[in-house]
Amino acid sequence: MNQKHFLLISSCCFALLAFDGCKVPYDPPIKSSNAHYLVVEGYLNGNGQTNIKLSRTRNITQGDTSAYIIETGAHLRIEDEQNNILPLNESGNGIYTGNYFLYSGNKYRLHISTSNGKEYVSAFVPFKQSPPIDTINWNFKNGGVQIYANTHDPQNHTPFYRWDYTETWEFHSAYFSGLIFNSQSQTVVPRTNQVYICWRTENSTAIYLGSSAKLKEDVISQAPLNLIAFGDPRISVLYSILVTQHALDSAGYNYWNAMKSNTENVGSIFDPQPNQTRGNIRCTTDSSEIVVGYIGAGTTQQKRIFINNNQMPANWNSPSGCTIDSIPKDSIVYYLGGTGGFLPIDTILDPYTRFAYTASYNNCVDCTYYGTNIKPSFWP
Repeated sequence: MNQKHFLLISSCCFALLAFDGCKVPYDPPIKSSNAHYLVVEGYLNGNGQTNIKLSRTRNITQGDTSAYIIETGAHLRIEDEQNNILPLNESGNGIYTGNYFLYSGNKYRLHISTSNGKEYVSAFVPFKQSPPIDTINWNFKNGGVQIYANTHDPQNHTPFYRWDYTETWEFHSAYFSGLIFNSQSQTVVPRTNQVYICWRTENSTAIYLGSSAKLKEDVISQAPLNLIAFGDPRISVLYSILVTQHALDSAGYNYWNAMKSNTENVGSIFDPQPNQTRGNIRCTTDSSEIVVGYIGAGTTQQKRIFINNNQMPANWNSPSGCTIDSIPKDSIVYYLGGTGGFLPIDTILDPYTRFAYTASYNNCVDCTYYGTNIKPSFWP
Protein backbone atom coordinates (compact mmCIF):
# COMPACT_ATOMS: atom_id res chain seq x y z
CA MET A 1 0.00 0.00 0.00
CA ASN A 2 1.49 3.38 -1.01
CA GLN A 3 1.58 6.39 1.27
CA LYS A 4 -1.25 8.14 -0.58
CA HIS A 5 -3.67 5.25 -0.06
CA PHE A 6 -2.63 4.89 3.55
CA LEU A 7 -3.35 8.55 4.27
CA LEU A 8 -6.76 8.31 2.55
CA ILE A 9 -7.83 5.24 4.55
CA SER A 10 -6.54 6.76 7.79
CA SER A 11 -8.50 9.95 7.18
CA CYS A 12 -11.74 7.99 6.58
CA CYS A 13 -11.32 5.94 9.76
CA PHE A 14 -10.62 9.05 11.78
CA ALA A 15 -13.75 10.72 10.41
CA LEU A 16 -15.90 7.69 11.26
CA LEU A 17 -14.54 7.54 14.80
CA ALA A 18 -15.08 11.24 15.28
CA PHE A 19 -18.65 10.98 14.02
CA ASP A 20 -19.39 8.04 16.33
CA GLY A 21 -18.01 9.89 19.33
CA CYS A 22 -20.24 12.89 18.67
CA LYS A 23 -23.55 11.00 18.85
CA VAL A 24 -25.94 12.66 21.30
CA PRO A 25 -29.14 11.05 22.57
CA TYR A 26 -32.26 12.69 21.16
CA ASP A 27 -35.11 13.32 23.53
CA PRO A 28 -38.23 14.35 21.57
CA PRO A 29 -40.00 17.44 22.92
CA ILE A 30 -43.03 15.66 24.35
CA LYS A 31 -45.30 17.93 26.29
CA SER A 32 -45.69 16.73 29.86
CA SER A 33 -49.10 16.71 31.44
CA ASN A 34 -49.93 16.62 35.11
CA ALA A 35 -53.55 15.64 34.48
CA HIS A 36 -54.83 12.53 36.19
CA TYR A 37 -57.94 11.65 34.21
CA LEU A 38 -60.73 9.68 35.86
CA VAL A 39 -60.98 6.05 34.71
CA VAL A 40 -64.33 4.31 35.23
CA GLU A 41 -64.57 0.54 34.85
CA GLY A 42 -67.66 -1.59 35.37
CA TYR A 43 -71.10 -2.67 34.25
CA LEU A 44 -74.54 -2.00 35.70
CA ASN A 45 -75.49 -5.60 36.44
CA GLY A 46 -79.23 -6.20 36.45
CA ASN A 47 -79.14 -9.72 37.90
CA GLY A 48 -76.20 -9.65 40.29
CA GLN A 49 -73.68 -7.43 41.99
CA THR A 50 -72.61 -4.23 40.27
CA ASN A 51 -68.91 -3.44 40.71
CA ILE A 52 -67.59 -0.05 39.59
CA LYS A 53 -63.86 0.66 39.85
CA LEU A 54 -62.55 4.23 39.92
CA SER A 55 -58.91 5.10 39.30
CA ARG A 56 -56.77 7.82 37.73
CA THR A 57 -54.38 7.86 34.81
CA ARG A 58 -50.75 8.71 35.55
CA ASN A 59 -47.77 9.98 33.61
CA ILE A 60 -45.08 7.57 32.42
CA THR A 61 -41.91 9.51 33.14
CA GLN A 62 -38.35 8.86 34.22
CA GLY A 63 -38.31 7.71 37.82
CA ASP A 64 -41.99 6.78 37.73
CA THR A 65 -42.87 4.47 40.60
CA SER A 66 -45.72 2.78 38.68
CA ALA A 67 -48.02 3.61 41.56
CA TYR A 68 -51.67 2.75 40.88
CA ILE A 69 -53.88 5.75 41.65
CA ILE A 70 -57.25 4.70 43.06
CA GLU A 71 -60.15 7.11 43.54
CA THR A 72 -61.57 6.92 47.06
CA GLY A 73 -64.19 8.90 48.91
CA ALA A 74 -66.53 9.22 45.93
CA HIS A 75 -70.32 8.87 45.96
CA LEU A 76 -71.85 6.74 43.22
CA ARG A 77 -75.43 5.97 42.30
CA ILE A 78 -77.36 4.28 39.51
CA GLU A 79 -80.14 6.40 37.98
CA ASP A 80 -82.95 5.61 35.56
CA GLU A 81 -85.05 7.90 33.37
CA GLN A 82 -87.80 7.95 36.02
CA ASN A 83 -85.36 9.57 38.51
CA ASN A 84 -85.07 6.45 40.65
CA ILE A 85 -81.76 6.39 42.56
CA LEU A 86 -79.82 3.28 43.64
CA PRO A 87 -76.69 4.11 45.70
CA LEU A 88 -73.44 2.14 45.48
CA ASN A 89 -71.26 1.63 48.55
CA GLU A 90 -67.48 1.99 48.71
CA SER A 91 -65.87 -1.36 49.56
CA GLY A 92 -62.19 -0.38 49.35
CA ASN A 93 -59.43 -0.08 46.74
CA GLY A 94 -61.53 2.22 44.58
CA ILE A 95 -64.35 -0.34 44.24
CA TYR A 96 -68.02 0.68 44.64
CA THR A 97 -70.68 -2.03 44.80
CA GLY A 98 -74.42 -2.62 44.99
CA ASN A 99 -76.84 -5.44 44.33
CA TYR A 100 -80.06 -4.39 42.60
CA PHE A 101 -82.62 -5.86 40.23
CA LEU A 102 -82.81 -3.66 37.14
CA TYR A 103 -85.72 -3.69 34.69
CA SER A 104 -85.25 -4.52 31.02
CA GLY A 105 -87.60 -1.78 29.82
CA ASN A 106 -85.60 1.04 31.44
CA LYS A 107 -82.50 2.97 30.49
CA TYR A 108 -79.83 3.52 33.12
CA ARG A 109 -76.79 5.67 33.79
CA LEU A 110 -74.09 6.07 36.43
CA HIS A 111 -73.69 9.28 38.45
CA ILE A 112 -70.36 9.99 40.21
CA SER A 113 -69.52 12.69 42.74
CA THR A 114 -65.81 12.75 43.58
CA SER A 115 -64.24 14.01 46.78
CA ASN A 116 -62.84 17.09 44.98
CA GLY A 117 -66.39 18.29 44.22
CA LYS A 118 -66.64 17.24 40.58
CA GLU A 119 -69.65 15.53 39.01
CA TYR A 120 -69.64 12.90 36.26
CA VAL A 121 -72.48 11.11 34.47
CA SER A 122 -72.62 8.41 31.85
CA ALA A 123 -75.12 8.50 29.03
CA PHE A 124 -78.41 6.67 29.51
CA VAL A 125 -77.94 3.24 27.94
CA PRO A 126 -80.50 0.57 26.99
CA PHE A 127 -80.77 -2.47 29.23
CA LYS A 128 -79.34 -5.49 27.38
CA GLN A 129 -80.22 -9.03 28.43
CA SER A 130 -77.49 -11.57 27.79
CA PRO A 131 -78.57 -15.00 26.54
CA PRO A 132 -77.14 -17.99 28.43
CA ILE A 133 -73.66 -19.25 27.64
CA ASP A 134 -74.08 -22.49 25.74
CA THR A 135 -70.68 -23.99 26.50
CA ILE A 136 -67.15 -23.15 27.51
CA ASN A 137 -64.82 -25.66 25.89
CA TRP A 138 -61.14 -26.06 25.04
CA ASN A 139 -58.73 -27.83 22.75
CA PHE A 140 -54.99 -28.05 22.21
CA LYS A 141 -53.49 -25.28 20.09
CA ASN A 142 -49.77 -24.96 19.38
CA GLY A 143 -49.16 -27.35 22.25
CA GLY A 144 -51.08 -25.17 24.71
CA VAL A 145 -54.72 -25.01 25.79
CA GLN A 146 -57.09 -22.63 24.00
CA ILE A 147 -60.38 -21.88 25.77
CA TYR A 148 -63.51 -20.86 23.84
CA ALA A 149 -66.97 -19.41 24.51
CA ASN A 150 -70.13 -20.43 22.65
CA THR A 151 -73.52 -18.75 22.81
CA HIS A 152 -76.59 -17.87 20.75
CA ASP A 153 -79.72 -15.75 21.00
CA PRO A 154 -82.75 -17.38 19.33
CA GLN A 155 -84.50 -13.98 19.32
CA ASN A 156 -81.58 -12.39 17.38
CA HIS A 157 -81.50 -9.46 19.82
CA THR A 158 -77.86 -9.71 20.89
CA PRO A 159 -75.37 -9.13 18.08
CA PHE A 160 -72.55 -7.86 20.34
CA TYR A 161 -70.80 -9.60 23.22
CA ARG A 162 -67.93 -9.12 25.64
CA TRP A 163 -66.42 -11.73 27.96
CA ASP A 164 -64.16 -11.58 30.97
CA TYR A 165 -63.15 -14.34 33.34
CA THR A 166 -61.74 -15.29 36.71
CA GLU A 167 -59.29 -18.17 36.74
CA THR A 168 -58.37 -20.21 39.81
CA TRP A 169 -55.86 -23.01 39.97
CA GLU A 170 -54.56 -25.49 42.52
CA PHE A 171 -50.81 -26.00 42.77
CA HIS A 172 -48.47 -27.87 45.08
CA SER A 173 -45.10 -27.11 46.67
CA ALA A 174 -42.10 -29.03 45.38
CA TYR A 175 -41.77 -30.74 48.77
CA PHE A 176 -44.16 -31.56 51.61
CA SER A 177 -43.16 -30.44 55.09
CA GLY A 178 -44.84 -30.89 58.44
CA LEU A 179 -42.13 -28.93 60.25
CA ILE A 180 -41.42 -25.27 60.98
CA PHE A 181 -38.73 -23.34 62.83
CA ASN A 182 -39.98 -21.70 66.05
CA SER A 183 -38.12 -18.41 66.47
CA GLN A 184 -38.96 -18.13 70.16
CA SER A 185 -37.69 -21.55 71.23
CA GLN A 186 -35.06 -21.63 68.45
CA THR A 187 -36.11 -25.18 67.63
CA VAL A 188 -37.91 -27.05 64.87
CA VAL A 189 -41.48 -28.00 65.83
CA PRO A 190 -44.47 -29.65 64.10
CA ARG A 191 -46.32 -27.34 61.70
CA THR A 192 -49.97 -26.56 62.50
CA ASN A 193 -50.99 -25.36 59.02
CA GLN A 194 -50.32 -27.12 55.76
CA VAL A 195 -48.32 -25.28 53.10
CA TYR A 196 -48.21 -27.99 50.46
CA ILE A 197 -51.54 -27.37 48.65
CA CYS A 198 -52.47 -23.84 47.59
CA TRP A 199 -54.76 -21.95 45.24
CA ARG A 200 -54.36 -18.74 43.30
CA THR A 201 -57.00 -16.55 41.64
CA GLU A 202 -56.53 -13.90 38.95
CA ASN A 203 -58.89 -11.88 36.76
CA SER A 204 -58.58 -11.47 33.01
CA THR A 205 -56.84 -8.35 31.71
CA ALA A 206 -57.30 -8.69 27.94
CA ILE A 207 -60.43 -7.64 26.01
CA TYR A 208 -62.52 -10.45 24.47
CA LEU A 209 -65.28 -9.51 22.03
CA GLY A 210 -67.66 -11.27 19.68
CA SER A 211 -70.15 -10.11 17.07
CA SER A 212 -72.82 -11.83 15.01
CA ALA A 213 -73.95 -8.59 13.35
CA LYS A 214 -72.86 -9.77 9.89
CA LEU A 215 -74.37 -13.24 10.29
CA LYS A 216 -77.88 -14.41 9.44
CA GLU A 217 -78.35 -15.81 12.95
CA ASP A 218 -77.15 -14.61 16.34
CA VAL A 219 -74.68 -17.45 16.95
CA ILE A 220 -71.20 -17.13 18.40
CA SER A 221 -69.15 -20.28 17.87
CA GLN A 222 -65.70 -20.91 19.34
CA ALA A 223 -64.92 -17.33 20.36
CA PRO A 224 -61.32 -17.57 21.64
CA LEU A 225 -60.68 -16.57 25.24
CA ASN A 226 -57.67 -17.50 27.35
CA LEU A 227 -54.68 -19.26 25.78
CA ILE A 228 -52.58 -21.23 28.26
CA ALA A 229 -49.10 -22.01 26.99
CA PHE A 230 -47.61 -25.51 27.05
CA GLY A 231 -46.26 -26.44 30.48
CA ASP A 232 -47.98 -23.55 32.27
CA PRO A 233 -48.15 -24.40 36.02
CA ARG A 234 -51.77 -23.24 36.12
CA ILE A 235 -52.72 -26.73 34.95
CA SER A 236 -50.15 -28.53 37.09
CA VAL A 237 -52.97 -30.01 39.23
CA LEU A 238 -56.45 -28.58 38.60
CA TYR A 239 -57.53 -25.40 36.81
CA SER A 240 -60.86 -23.57 36.80
CA ILE A 241 -62.14 -20.69 34.71
CA LEU A 242 -65.36 -18.78 35.43
CA VAL A 243 -66.47 -16.89 32.32
CA THR A 244 -68.83 -13.90 32.53
CA GLN A 245 -70.74 -12.85 29.41
CA HIS A 246 -71.99 -9.29 28.81
CA ALA A 247 -74.43 -8.21 26.11
CA LEU A 248 -73.40 -4.90 24.50
CA ASP A 249 -75.11 -2.24 22.46
CA SER A 250 -73.38 -1.08 19.27
CA ALA A 251 -71.80 1.97 20.94
CA GLY A 252 -70.38 -0.20 23.71
CA TYR A 253 -69.02 -2.71 21.21
CA ASN A 254 -67.34 0.05 19.19
CA TYR A 255 -65.76 1.47 22.35
CA TRP A 256 -64.36 -1.87 23.50
CA ASN A 257 -63.19 -2.71 20.00
CA ALA A 258 -61.26 0.56 19.83
CA MET A 259 -59.77 -0.11 23.26
CA LYS A 260 -58.75 -3.57 22.09
CA SER A 261 -56.99 -2.07 19.08
CA ASN A 262 -55.19 0.46 21.27
CA THR A 263 -53.94 -2.10 23.75
CA GLU A 264 -53.28 -5.20 21.65
CA ASN A 265 -52.80 -4.40 17.96
CA VAL A 266 -50.17 -1.65 18.03
CA GLY A 267 -46.72 -3.00 17.30
CA SER A 268 -45.41 -1.47 14.06
CA ILE A 269 -46.08 1.38 11.66
CA PHE A 270 -48.35 -0.95 9.69
CA ASP A 271 -50.62 -1.63 12.68
CA PRO A 272 -53.59 0.55 13.60
CA GLN A 273 -52.36 3.63 15.44
CA PRO A 274 -53.73 4.60 18.87
CA ASN A 275 -56.93 6.59 18.70
CA GLN A 276 -58.46 9.01 21.16
CA THR A 277 -61.06 6.56 22.42
CA ARG A 278 -63.84 8.39 24.21
CA GLY A 279 -66.46 6.53 26.17
CA ASN A 280 -69.94 7.58 27.24
CA ILE A 281 -68.95 9.37 30.48
CA ARG A 282 -68.56 13.14 30.78
CA CYS A 283 -67.70 15.62 33.50
CA THR A 284 -70.63 17.97 34.06
CA THR A 285 -68.57 20.48 36.07
CA ASP A 286 -65.83 20.75 33.43
CA SER A 287 -66.88 19.89 29.88
CA SER A 288 -63.24 19.97 28.67
CA GLU A 289 -62.08 17.25 31.07
CA ILE A 290 -61.29 13.85 29.57
CA VAL A 291 -62.93 10.81 31.19
CA VAL A 292 -61.98 7.23 30.29
CA GLY A 293 -64.57 4.45 30.37
CA TYR A 294 -67.86 3.12 29.07
CA ILE A 295 -70.80 2.10 31.25
CA GLY A 296 -73.30 -0.42 29.93
CA ALA A 297 -76.29 -2.02 31.64
CA GLY A 298 -77.94 -5.43 31.47
CA THR A 299 -77.89 -8.96 32.74
CA THR A 300 -74.81 -11.16 32.72
CA GLN A 301 -74.41 -14.91 32.33
CA GLN A 302 -71.70 -17.12 33.82
CA LYS A 303 -70.35 -20.61 33.30
CA ARG A 304 -67.44 -22.45 34.95
CA ILE A 305 -65.36 -25.37 33.74
CA PHE A 306 -62.47 -27.35 35.25
CA ILE A 307 -59.41 -28.71 33.43
CA ASN A 308 -57.43 -31.50 35.09
CA ASN A 309 -53.73 -32.13 34.72
CA ASN A 310 -54.46 -35.75 33.79
CA GLN A 311 -55.98 -34.37 30.56
CA MET A 312 -52.61 -32.86 29.61
CA PRO A 313 -49.66 -34.55 27.84
CA ALA A 314 -47.39 -36.61 30.08
CA ASN A 315 -44.58 -34.03 29.86
CA TRP A 316 -46.74 -31.01 30.74
CA ASN A 317 -45.29 -30.51 34.25
CA SER A 318 -41.65 -29.44 34.10
CA PRO A 319 -39.18 -30.08 36.96
CA SER A 320 -39.40 -27.47 39.70
CA GLY A 321 -35.68 -26.79 39.84
CA CYS A 322 -35.80 -27.11 43.63
CA THR A 323 -33.12 -29.09 45.45
CA ILE A 324 -32.85 -30.63 48.90
CA ASP A 325 -29.98 -29.74 51.22
CA SER A 326 -28.90 -31.05 54.62
CA ILE A 327 -28.76 -28.60 57.51
CA PRO A 328 -25.88 -29.05 60.02
CA LYS A 329 -26.88 -29.41 63.65
CA ASP A 330 -24.80 -26.40 64.68
CA SER A 331 -26.29 -24.13 61.96
CA ILE A 332 -30.03 -24.66 62.42
CA VAL A 333 -30.71 -21.10 63.58
CA TYR A 334 -28.79 -19.60 60.64
CA TYR A 335 -30.38 -21.68 57.88
CA LEU A 336 -33.89 -22.12 59.29
CA GLY A 337 -34.24 -18.95 61.33
CA GLY A 338 -34.79 -16.72 58.34
CA THR A 339 -31.27 -15.61 57.41
CA GLY A 340 -30.48 -18.63 55.29
CA GLY A 341 -33.86 -18.68 53.52
CA PHE A 342 -34.52 -22.41 54.10
CA LEU A 343 -37.48 -24.30 55.52
CA PRO A 344 -37.17 -27.77 57.09
CA ILE A 345 -38.58 -30.77 55.24
CA ASP A 346 -37.77 -33.79 57.37
CA THR A 347 -35.71 -34.92 60.35
CA ILE A 348 -32.44 -36.80 59.81
CA LEU A 349 -32.56 -39.59 62.41
CA ASP A 350 -29.03 -40.93 61.97
CA PRO A 351 -27.27 -40.05 65.29
CA TYR A 352 -23.81 -40.36 63.74
CA THR A 353 -24.22 -37.67 61.09
CA ARG A 354 -23.57 -34.01 61.72
CA PHE A 355 -26.78 -33.06 59.88
CA ALA A 356 -30.13 -32.57 61.62
CA TYR A 357 -32.70 -31.80 58.92
CA THR A 358 -33.29 -31.89 55.20
CA ALA A 359 -34.45 -28.54 53.87
CA SER A 360 -35.07 -26.49 50.76
CA TYR A 361 -35.65 -22.87 49.87
CA ASN A 362 -38.74 -21.21 51.31
CA ASN A 363 -40.64 -21.00 48.02
CA CYS A 364 -39.96 -24.68 47.31
CA VAL A 365 -41.65 -25.75 50.57
CA ASP A 366 -44.23 -23.07 51.39
CA CYS A 367 -46.83 -22.63 48.63
CA THR A 368 -48.29 -19.53 50.32
CA TYR A 369 -45.45 -17.53 48.76
CA TYR A 370 -47.51 -17.70 45.55
CA GLY A 371 -51.09 -18.20 46.74
CA THR A 372 -53.36 -19.10 49.63
CA ASN A 373 -53.81 -22.40 51.45
CA ILE A 374 -57.49 -21.63 52.03
CA LYS A 375 -59.55 -23.86 49.75
CA PRO A 376 -62.15 -21.99 47.61
CA SER A 377 -65.77 -22.82 48.45
CA PHE A 378 -66.49 -24.03 44.89
CA TRP A 379 -63.46 -26.32 44.69
CA PRO A 380 -64.23 -30.04 44.26
